[in-house]
Amino acid sequence: MVKEFLMFIKELIEKYRTKWFLLLLLPFFIALLIFLGIKLPSKKESAKPPTIVFTQWWEKDADKELLLEIISEFESLHGDFKIILNTCSYEDLRLALFQGAPIGESTSLGDVIALDPLWVSELSKNEIVENINANPVSFINILYYNINLLKGAGFSRPPKTRGEFLAYARSLIGSKGNQAGLALGMNSSRGIYDNILPWLWSAGLQLIKDGKPQVNSRQVVDCLSFLASLYSEGLLTPQSFAESPAEKLEDFVSGKAAFIIAPASEIGFVRERMGDEAFGVTSIPIPDNYAGKSFFAVSAWTAGVFSASAHKEEAKLFADFLAEKAAFISEKMNAIPGNGVPPAYDVFYSKVWDIAIAGEMAQDFSGLNWTALEESFREELLALFGGRATAAQTASAIQKRWEAIIP
Repeated sequence: MVKEFLMFIKELIEKYRTKWFLLLLLPFFIALLIFLGIKLPSKKESAKPPTIVFTQWWEKDADKELLLEIISEFESLHGDFKIILNTCSYEDLRLALFQGAPIGESTSLGDVIALDPLWVSELSKNEIVENINANPVSFINILYYNINLLKGAGFSRPPKTRGEFLAYARSLIGSKGNQAGLALGMNSSRGIYDNILPWLWSAGLQLIKDGKPQVNSRQVVDCLSFLASLYSEGLLTPQSFAESPAEKLEDFVSGKAAFIIAPASEIGFVRERMGDEAFGVTSIPIPDNYAGKSFFAVSAWTAGVFSASAHKEEAKLFADFLAEKAAFISEKMNAIPGNGVPPAYDVFYSKVWDIAIAGEMAQDFSGLNWTALEESFREELLALFGGRATAAQTASAIQKRWEAIIP
C-alpha cells in the first residue's frame, strides 16, 4: 500500500511541477510519515553533546596519563562528552586571560580554564571566569640545595639561617669562579611571589594584615638588606631578572647554582635530572636568632569556566568534576599541603610534609589585585638592586604604592 502511494505521489510531482502544487502535497507527506511511524528530525534531538576544551599548563608538572585518566572517567560518566586537553605555558595562559593574547595559533581559550588562585580575584571581578573551584591542589615552596656543591665547599648540611646562607654562598663563589649561590627566575608574573617573598614569610611576617599593607617595618628592611647583599656580592645568577622559572631550574640541575626556591611540584623533575643522592630539600632559611613560626608560600592549581564559553553548562559539569577530584590529584602529585593527608613515605616528600606542618600557609594576597602589587614591588626592588635606593627607602616606597592599590 505504501509503495503504491509513493508511486502515485511521484507521478503527480512529475506531472505538475509547480511550487503551489508541491506545497499542497506537503500535508500528505507528513501524514504518510506519521502513518509509517517515522519522526521528523529535530535540531534538539539530532544535536550531540559538545566537545569541551580544557586549557591548562598542568601537563608540564603532572604525568599526562593522570589528566587523561581523569578525563576518561568523566567521559564514561557523561555519555558522549568529549574533553580535549589544550596545553600551554603558565605565562601564555595568563597573558591570554588578562590581555587577550592568543595562545599559539589558537584564538580561543576553550571552555574550562586552569587557574592560579592569585588570578582569581581579578578574573572574577572582570567577569572573565566563573564557577571557580573551591578545592585547589597546592604545593609548598621550598629550598632545593646541591649536596655535592655544598660538600665541595666544606658543608655537611644545608643552611638554616640567613647568616649561614650568606656564608655558604660566599664560600661557593670563592671556591669556583663560575658558581652562583642562588638562582632566581624573575621573568615571570610569579617572580616576586616565588623568589623574594618566601624570605619575608620565613621570618613570620604578614605583608597584609587586617586588609592593610605592613611593609614598612624593621623586619622587612632587614630582609631587603639581606637580598641586596646577595645581589651586590654577585651571589645570584647573573641573569636573575631575565630568566624564567624553567631557566632557573636548569641552572640548578646543571650545577650552575647551589640553591633555588621552587614549588615542591618540581621534585620529580629535579630527581629525574640529578638523581636522589645529589640534592636535598629544606625550609627557607630564617633570620638569625628568630624562634617564631614561619609562613610558607604555595603554588596552586584550581579551575573555572571561561565566561565566553559557548557550552557553559556542560563546562560547569567538568569544572565541578575537577573540584571533586582535587584530593585524588593531590595524592597522585604528592601535593603538599594539598588535601591535608601525609604522603606515602618518600625521603623528599616526607621532608616537605614536615616543613608544612611546622609552618603556616601565607595568605596575604587572597582577594587582592596581585598583578598591581607584584609590579610595584618588582619596580622598587630593581631600584634597590640598582643602587638607586636603600632598603629602608624601598620598604617605604612599596608601602605607599600598596596603600594606593589596596582600598
